[in-house]
Amino acid sequence: MNKKEGRSGLSLIEIVLSMGILSLIMLPVFMTFSSGNVNIQVTESEFRAHTAALELMEQIVSLPFNLIKPGNYDSSQVVDGSQLANGPVLFKITPVDDLKPSLKIEEIKRDNKVVFKKITVKIGFPSARAADKTREFTLKTLVANESR
Repeated sequence: MNKKEGRSGLSLIEIVLSMGILSLIMLPVFMTFSSGNVNIQVTESEFRAHTAALELMEQIVSLPFNLIKPGNYDSSQVVDGSQLANGPVLFKITPVDDLKPSLKIEEIKRDNKVVFKKITVKIGFPSARAADKTREFTLKTLVANESR
């Protein structure tokens, strides 16, 4: 057999070793992209829940004080909206399948007169990290009785 001097090229072992080193270097980069994708999904879900809570809160707060009816309202009652006020009020929440709104309205009294109504809006939304878990976004405010 003839052995040629000054032969150039890479052996199979050199190629395999270089691919292994390259994969070790690229592993953190790929992990960053995959975790970034999950974080984008979390942010999007939280944003939709936050927007739904603000929408509900603004519509409740815009009602006259005496029309805000105290009580606990589940998801179906919140989306319908007809039971939330003591009068003919047009009220509508955008229904979203994976968001579960709930609402709690409490009266705060002083000297047997209602001075505030405490409004708590909770929006349940699915967790992007675990599909079987639900997270919650809560928004609270007080509405003052200005007619006192």
